[in-house]
Order: sequence, then C-alpha cells, then structure tokens
Amino acid sequence: MYATKVAERIYVLDTYALGYPNFVGAYVIKGPKVTLVDCGYASSFRNVLAGLAELGIMPSDVRYIVPTHVHLDHAGAAGRLAREMPNATVVAHERSIPHLADPTRLIESATKVFGEAFMKLYGSPEPVPQGRMVSVGKEMHLDLGDGLTATLIHSPGHAPHQVSMMLDGEKNLFTADAVGIVYPSMKTMIPTTPPPSFDPDQLVSTVRSLRQLGATRLLVPHFGARTDVDDVFENTEQKVTRWVRDVRDMKGRGASLDDATEAMRMRVKGEEGVSDLPTFANVSIRTSVMGIMHYLSRNV
Repeated sequence: MYATKVAERIYVLDTYALGYPNFVGAYVIKGPKVTLVDCGYASSFRNVLAGLAELGIMPSDVRYIVPTHVHLDHAGAAGRLAREMPNATVVAHERSIPHLADPTRLIESATKVFGEAFMKLYGSPEPVPQGRMVSVGKEMHLDLGDGLTATLIHSPGHAPHQVSMMLDGEKNLFTADAVGIVYPSMKTMIPTTPPPSFDPDQLVSTVRSLRQLGATRLLVPHFGARTDVDDVFENTEQKVTRWVRDVRDMKGRGASLDDATEAMRMRVKGEEGVSDLPTFANVSIRTSVMGIMHYLSRNV
C-alpha cells in the first residue's frame, strides 16, 4: 500500500525511496483541484503514480504539483510526473524555477555531494517545461476549489529556495524540510541540515515564523503527520542549534567529516537505546553533518 489518509482530504504517499518504507513521503490533497506536494526521487516516480491510483486519481486529474524545493528527494521526479500529468501546473519558489527547467547544474551539484553511485539510485531529474510553471516569491495563495485555499510561504534555511504550504481552513501545514526528520520507527529527531546551502540562522528564523501560524497538524516529508506541533518546532530549533555547536567544536579540534559523523551516529544510537540504526538514518546523519561542515567552512 502506498497511500494512507492522514487528515480530511490529505493522504501521504510512501514513495519507498531506495526501497525503504517511511523514508520519503509525498502528499496528495483530494478535491476539485488535486494537488501533489513533493514528488520524491526520479527513481521512485512510479510509486507516486501507484499511490494516486490507489486513491482513484488519474494522472490527468492532478492540477498542481508543488515541489517544495529542488533537492532530489523532493523534486527529482517533478519532470517525469509533469509529463504524466498534462493538466498540472508546477508551483515552486522563484529560485527553483531555473533548476526545474534545466536540472544540469542540480545534477552536477548533487553528484559532487553524493557521488555517482548514489546518483544512479536517486535517478536523474528531467526538465519541466518552462510554460508549465508558476513561481512563488515570499508568499502566494492557491485556490484548490470547493472552498479550499492554500498559502505558500518562503521558508529558507534548509535551502534558500524552499517553500512550506498551509491549508488555510484546516490549519494543516506542509512543512517541507523546515522541521527535523521524525521517522516513525525512531523517537529521536535528526536535523535536516544538508549541503550546499544550509543556514542555521535562517532555519531557526523560519521555524519561529512557521510556529506563529497556529498549525494544528504538520505534514512532514520525513515522515508522516504530526499533531505534537509545538514539540516538533521546539525540538527542531534545539537540535539544529546543538548539532551546529557540537560539530563546530569537533571541527575546531581537527575532526574530519567521518569523525564528526561517527560521533553524531553514536549520539543518536544512545538516544534511541539501540546498537545500530537503519541505513536511511545513517545516510541522513552523514548528510546533515556534511551540511553543517560545509556551512562552517564558509562562515569561519
């Protein structure tokens, strides 16, 4: 099963990224203007289509595709899905539009960070036709039909081109990666602080701004719906601040990326009370430490 109902008219689609369940989620809002929030990796686009089919949604029914930012686990499948969804408009931040239209630089950057072996697993994004896209600046409103409206909000920090989206009436907030990773199989939050553009001050500011919106439910890409809204925001701010501080201290003592990653893995294992972590959690920890190290190298 790919689709699970998490709120009125809202379903999480498990993309089974790299073969793992509960790792990378996309969301569907059912209604007159079916909306897909996030797309998953290019390599798992068929799983998104399978989730829509479970809900009785034809690809031609989709009216909006909202890749919250251009990282490959969120927008990698955007081009392929846009090709399958001829009636859909792709809505993304204005700084995302050039990379969606021509993903060449995105692919080069991701390959440099993750390596060619991982890129083969992730799949390469296809271009989205320029005429199929609408850009978001600081804020944008969407009419989803049947009295349902959404507000898209620029939410930098994790990435400078990220947007979050609030369903106005129900106060359901699609956070993108403005909050930490909260895998269902784990109790410990992992910060989402990847390269190349993570900025802790912007991320903390975004968390505080989103918290003021009064959301009653968070739809988190990694992974699932959360109703402990204040706890998620508070934990995100604390974890980001603590991880940046501690990785800075380790870097100052000469620690390498591998050294710092192992130290944070040991911390997460201790918090979990386990002797080992799932592969996807280990990947997330390394990516987050990598982003912090990259930030520190640019801001010394």
